[in-house]
Amino acid sequence: MAVKKGAVELVRAMTYDDLPQVVKIARRAYDEDISVISERPGLEPWADSVKGREDTRITSQDLAEHILRHDAGTCLVAEDDGKVNGAMMAINREGMIIMSMLAVRPKAQGRGYAAAIIDRMRAMLDDYRRAMAVVKASETIRAMFPWNFDVHPAMRAGGQIDRSRLSTTKSVREGTPQDRDFIEGLDRRLRGASRGVDHDLLASRARLFVAEERSARGYAYAHSDGSPLTLAATTTTVARELLTSCLASGSPGDAPVVRNLTGEQRWAFDVVRSLGMDLHLAGPVIVRGMALPAPYLPHDSLG
Repeated sequence: MAVKKGAVELVRAMTYDDLPQVVKIARRAYDEDISVISERPGLEPWADSVKGREDTRITSQDLAEHILRHDAGTCLVAEDDGKVNGAMMAINREGMIIMSMLAVRPKAQGRGYAAAIIDRMRAMLDDYRRAMAVVKASETIRAMFPWNFDVHPAMRAGGQIDRSRLSTTKSVREGTPQDRDFIEGLDRRLRGASRGVDHDLLASRARLFVAEERSARGYAYAHSDGSPLTLAATTTTVARELLTSCLASGSPGDAPVVRNLTGEQRWAFDVVRSLGMDLHLAGPVIVRGMALPAPYLPHDSLG
């Protein structure tokens, strides 16, 4: 592997001592690469420079600690002269791999760190058939695309909603801990794997909505401003009601964001356009060895 300046001395397993550097690198790399950050700071994973709302959202520190605690075997750093210049975190959920984060220190980008980490990760994960990632940072795009992923271009919607156009949702209710078996079963039906412990993290900082209508089922987690963090359903009718409930749960004046809108999620485009939200280009959702779930809005870092 050619490296423009210097050499990647070591790709090794991440440790808890690395977390301060890893979180700092991820924040800087993603903050520079995601244009939405200037408009919606403090919501995007790995780019949460805004202070004072930690009790209402999952911070990058929360996310990094959660992933390293449960998936230390798929967390790597690239180190030169004792300095961490790049990092990757992935999670394994019942044999489905989610690429949660790949970031390189901004001044070190383009020097082979991401490629070195990806090469090591591929050797570890090639035996797993199914994988998914939401691509945000440019370094991730350069490194991940050669890895036989199907690419699904995506958009995001944002802005204040026209609350006068909110429709009634008959099938949606507040979720409870007693719904855990139900929503994990839905995970397996749509994704082929349960979120498992990721539900604990999501439920700790987000509002759970559950929908049941005859044989149709679904769930969604919403940020305090109404932004859906992830959504899964068995029918588009239930999916529309869940998305509407998430957006309605914010306060008047909030400007929620609906992310990872691929062409497969036409139902979601219908909802956000009907409520007057603006559409913008965003990074793609990529999958390998599986179809993109639908109706489904993936979480940026937990799939």
